[in-house]
Amino acid sequence: SSSSDDIASDSSSDEEDAEQIQRQRAEAAKKKAAAAAAAAAAWVPTPPKKLAKVDIQVTKGSDGAQALSAGKPFQRVDDQYWGDVATKDGGAMADNSYEGVFGEEGFGARASNKLLQVRGKRFQHEKTKAKRSYNGFARTGQGIKMNSNSTKFLY
Repeated sequence: SSSSDDIASDSSSDEEDAEQIQRQRAEAAKKKAAAAAAAAAAWVPTPPKKLAKVDIQVTKGSDGAQALSAGKPFQRVDDQYWGDVATKDGGAMADNSYEGVFGEEGFGARASNKLLQVRGKRFQHEKTKAKRSYNGFARTGQGIKMNSNSTKFLY
């Protein structure tokens, strides 16, 4: 009978310990919430730092990196400057079309002429059929040309 009394007293003391731990946790949570509320009430936003005025010069041919802060979108390449260089004196970029490079005898020009007549859903079928059945080099006797169609820029 004494052993059953020990078990009952142990369980009641365990319950008291659990309640005490729970009260301590609740008090700690209240203190933490009060500290957070005090910190939030005392918080003042820091003013933004004033940036020094910089004179930005954007000229033709510049990299455009300085223009970022002038309200102008960033451009890695100055397209106005290099566009003028590329088209100057009838350069290679003056006519950047397929016909300008390969003419009407190119493989793509003949394929385009055939497929321009097809409209709508039949286009995909005709394109696949042409790709499967046509080998341009074997039919026309053309070889693979090794010439370069790129433009060399001196800068």
